[in-house]
Amino acid sequence: MGLVGASTAVVVWGVSSVLIKGVEGLSGLGLACYRIWLGAAIITVVFLASGGRLSIWLLRRSLFGGLAFAADLVLFFVALQKTSVANATVIGALQPLLLLLVAGPMFGERPRLVEVGWGAVAVAGTALVVVGGDGGGANSLAGDLLAVGALVAWTAYFIFSKSARQELSALEYLTGMAIVAAVAVVPLPLFFEGTLGVTDANGWLTVFYITVINGLLGHYLMVAAHGHVSLLMLSLLTLGIPVLAAAAAALWIDEPLSVPQLAGMAVVLSALGVVSVRTARQRPDIAEADLEAIQAAPYP
Repeated sequence: MGLVGASTAVVVWGVSSVLIKGVEGLSGLGLACYRIWLGAAIITVVFLASGGRLSIWLLRRSLFGGLAFAADLVLFFVALQKTSVANATVIGALQPLLLLLVAGPMFGERPRLVEVGWGAVAVAGTALVVVGGDGGGANSLAGDLLAVGALVAWTAYFIFSKSARQELSALEYLTGMAIVAAVAVVPLPLFFEGTLGVTDANGWLTVFYITVINGLLGHYLMVAAHGHVSLLMLSLLTLGIPVLAAAAAALWIDEPLSVPQLAGMAVVLSALGVVSVRTARQRPDIAEADLEAIQAAPYP
């Protein structure tokens, strides 16, 4: 079920990336702010209505995850409006390479040869997606660099989320993290003129969709999966995001895909399918092993 939930989050994140690129009247920065604030308001109401109680301890435990989440959303949303969807999302697919450096020392997760091997195949497939075309002329070095910053923040968000889940439920952490992120982006409109623009009815509907479906549902499923699936496995699953995003961009916003890009997508999906099935069949005890490792690890 952890794999199912995480996979659903990946599908939601991948196919909705094109929506972020096409909102009229809102910059990527403004869209990120509205999404974070609306998401924090909704999840806080749900949390309180379910009997939850906000506390300083909860916010402190969610602090680093919330800051990393805010940085990731701001950088990624801006990157999507400056470069192609394929480039912005495929750069984020390099996350497993960063996690391989930290997951072992911090959480006691030692990747098996099969995970490393198929992970390398999947990363190679994502490389084909980004180098195999020009995104219909939408590629931009500045946007690519912003996507690299989002990659670092996204990796940090995964690490802090994994750590926080040893003491907080998925709903508790999601609420605390969302509130921290909402406070963190409050100063941005003061420093960047024109951040809080306006859009039409379809634009606001898009904001609502990426908040509720892309944001709250997607992140709840992924945060819940942190208690049952290894950090590396979750990271490998996110390699599916650029494949789905590039396909959606080709269908809906005229960012065509080349034959090498299509081949790369097939490689990524095949590799992820193999490693997911093998993990589910061969490591049914992974949740218990992860939780024991987390409990013994210091908070980063």
